[in-house]
Amino acid sequence: MSKRAIHYITFSLFSLVSFGQEVLTTTNPEDLINVDYEIYPNVNDVQIKNKTVAINFASLLDTSKFNFGLNYTYNTIDFNDHDTHNDFNAFEELHTIQAFAQYKKALINTWDAEFTIAPYIYSTLNKKITKEDFVLSYKANFIKTWDKNGLKSYLKLGAGYGSLFGKPNFYPIISYTSTINEKFKYEIGIPVTGAYYKINNHNTLQITAKPESIYANNASNFMLDTNEMISDSKLEFKAIKLALGYSYRLDKNWTTKCNVGYLTNSELTIKENDNKIYDFDSTESLSINVGLSFNLNKK
Repeated sequence: MSKRAIHYITFSLFSLVSFGQEVLTTTNPEDLINVDYEIYPNVNDVQIKNKTVAINFASLLDTSKFNFGLNYTYNTIDFNDHDTHNDFNAFEELHTIQAFAQYKKALINTWDAEFTIAPYIYSTLNKKITKEDFVLSYKANFIKTWDKNGLKSYLKLGAGYGSLFGKPNFYPIISYTSTINEKFKYEIGIPVTGAYYKINNHNTLQITAKPESIYANNASNFMLDTNEMISDSKLEFKAIKLALGYSYRLDKNWTTKCNVGYLTNSELTIKENDNKIYDFDSTESLSINVGLSFNLNKK
């Protein structure tokens, strides 16, 4: 698929929703479309912008067992002074195109099993797509549910494989979520820890800690200041984001959101065959995020 085709698809999706943008995977299964725009203004003199469109078809299905969707993320990176002696043009535009399918099965004693498979392309798309541009991510977990007077709590245990923490690898899934009352709930674990407070039917606040990552394959050449030509490389960015978020329900179908975050433990590197060939010495950075979601509101 050409870059021109990718840009056309993205423009068409953005035209449909008109405003803002949203997350890599939709956070609410009732949302049909999420669009999101996020910026890291200064990761040690590197500016990163992320634009994402995510479509979740769960609300169109008559069963809760199956779910599937699509998402596309377009990253743009401004290397500023790092480009003075090195040519990083190959990494200025990155693309992630992902499809996912999920199956949930009830077991015994309020236990459920959940399986997800999500193949995706992660690439600069500077050359013809190869097997190096593909990753098959997946996860499997078990969920135990408790219900006390209509207030539900969940224990989730499992594991996954993907680029959640940078380079594709295995990661644990372990979390406990408790609904204290109709306004407040919290979640503790990996990969997300957070607290969520519903002020009223229109306003919600949340505090979260979760991983952020970008990982992309580059098949084209680029040159370092040592005049060394690199022909097969990967860009990897990973960090932990602490964020304060606010969402406002505009009407029964539309919800907008805004998040201000702080990136810590960040790393931005370029590697060849798992060997680090350039380190941007990334430091802490702010992140600013705005988005919009649309749901069918079948209730």
